[in-house]
Amino acid sequence: MIKAELTQRVNAIQSTASVIAQSLKEMIYEAEFKPGQQLVQETIARMFQVSRIPVRDALQLLTQMGIVVNVPRKGVIVRPLSRKLLRELFELRKILEGAAARMAAQRMSPERLQELSGLLKEQIECLKSGDVKRHEKLDDAFHRTLYEAVGNRTLIDLIFVNWERIKQARCASTVVADRGKKWISQSIQRHKRVVDALRRKKEDLICRVIVENIESSHREITSSLEALGWIEPETGNSTMRDEAARWGGKLK
Repeated sequence: MIKAELTQRVNAIQSTASVIAQSLKEMIYEAEFKPGQQLVQETIARMFQVSRIPVRDALQLLTQMGIVVNVPRKGVIVRPLSRKLLRELFELRKILEGAAARMAAQRMSPERLQELSGLLKEQIECLKSGDVKRHEKLDDAFHRTLYEAVGNRTLIDLIFVNWERIKQARCASTVVADRGKKWISQSIQRHKRVVDALRRKKEDLICRVIVENIESSHREITSSLEALGWIEPETGNSTMRDEAARWGGKLK
């Protein structure tokens, strides 16, 4: 009986931690917590009206995702952003998604292509209404639908693990209304090029389009973050560890 009660309590803590982690992740994506901002356990515990234990576990989950980092003598902070970090993440995108695009061109069914066209139409509706949040979901759906055609689960998982790391920068760069609408417009143009290339069934073309779209997205996000003052300047051969050190210490 006692063992069952303890198991129930542990499961409840784990569940609470997952809910808190998801909520904090969304707040970070919405820039309610900004790059480099400290996440204090006591403050978050009061915010969610819970003890510090599930908050500690939630912060550990976010650390594993790479969304926050632990800095000695400062504690847990929202992962700082740098041009070098973004460049590395987007270079990885080009490698993974360039290969996936070639495979998708070979294996794309007419039904899946029609689904992509439908998602594109919904994105155009978002542009008219300026609905950035809905467009974020449609953008994710577009890329998932595209790469699901590959049929390689390991490759798909790697693509979206990298996407998750980029998402903090992408979402933060669109929190200002006019920048959000601009992003929707440019995203639609990029996706139109993808659909057109897929219809032509040319592997080299779709790979080139995907790489050019990724480079365009990289420039757009970096420019927006710079204007908002939420990106660390690149200095020489700085690394993510160097960037975190600027906020108060070395990464653990």
